[in-house]
Amino acid sequence: MTCPSLSTDMTEISQKVRTAAMNPFSILAAVLLCMGLGRTFDLQAETEQNNGLWMMKASQGVLGSKDSPYRWWLDAHLRYSDDANDFEQSIFRPGFGYALPKNHTLWAGYGWIANSPEIGDTFHEHRFWQQHSWKTKVGSFGLASRSRLEQRFREGSQDDTGWRFRQFIKLTRPILDDGPLYWSLWDEVFLNLNDTDWGAESGLDRNRIFAGIGWKPKSMPYLKGEVGYLNQLIDRPSGIHRMDHLLSLNLFLNF
Repeated sequence: MTCPSLSTDMTEISQKVRTAAMNPFSILAAVLLCMGLGRTFDLQAETEQNNGLWMMKASQGVLGSKDSPYRWWLDAHLRYSDDANDFEQSIFRPGFGYALPKNHTLWAGYGWIANSPEIGDTFHEHRFWQQHSWKTKVGSFGLASRSRLEQRFREGSQDDTGWRFRQFIKLTRPILDDGPLYWSLWDEVFLNLNDTDWGAESGLDRNRIFAGIGWKPKSMPYLKGEVGYLNQLIDRPSGIHRMDHLLSLNLFLNF
C-alpha cells in the first residue's frame, strides 16, 4: 500500500529535479563543474601546496520599497597565505542588480583588488563584472547558480584587458529539519577567455570547492554564517600549479 503523502512529495520533488536539470544555467554549471573537478584531481600530484585563511562578508538588499526589483550588492574579502601569516589579497566589490521572475537576478558592478604575491611587488587590479544569479528549492535542498563575466585591468599593464568567465553552483541542506544549521557545498570554475601581457593564459584559470556548515538563526532571518574547508587549485600552464588548503569564514547579510 502506498502512502499518499509520500507519493505526492516524491512526485513533486521529481518534477522540481527535472525542471532544475533542464535549466540551461544548471546544464552549463554542471559541465563546468565536471571540468574543474576533473582538473583538480588530475593535478594534485604536480602542485605546490599552501595553507591559509580566507574571510568574507557579503551583503545585498532591496533598493527602495519592498516590492522594488532593484537590488544592491557589496562583498569584501581578506585573504592570508603561508599558514595565515602573510597578507595575500583584499577585495572590495559593490554592484547593482535587477530582479526578474522565478528567482533570476541580473547584476553589474566594479571590483577593486589589492594583491601581495609571494614573488614580486604588490599590485592593484580593477574589475568590471556582469552576472546572472538564480536559485531554487528541490525538496529539502537549496540550489543556487551564479554566472559571472569579468573584465580585468591591472595597473601598469598597458591597459591590456583580461576577460574571465566564472561559474558557481551551490547546494545546501538543513542538518535538522527545524534547526539553524545546514550543510553547504559549492564549486566555482574560472575560465580565462584570452591571453594578456600581464600573465593570464586562456583556458582553465582555477577551481574552488568548499564544504562546510552554515548557521541561519530564526531570530535573525537576514543573517547567515558559514565555516568550512576551501580548496583552490590555480592552473598555471606555463609554470608550477598551486593548491591552497584554506579555512574559510563567511558572513552573509540579506536585507
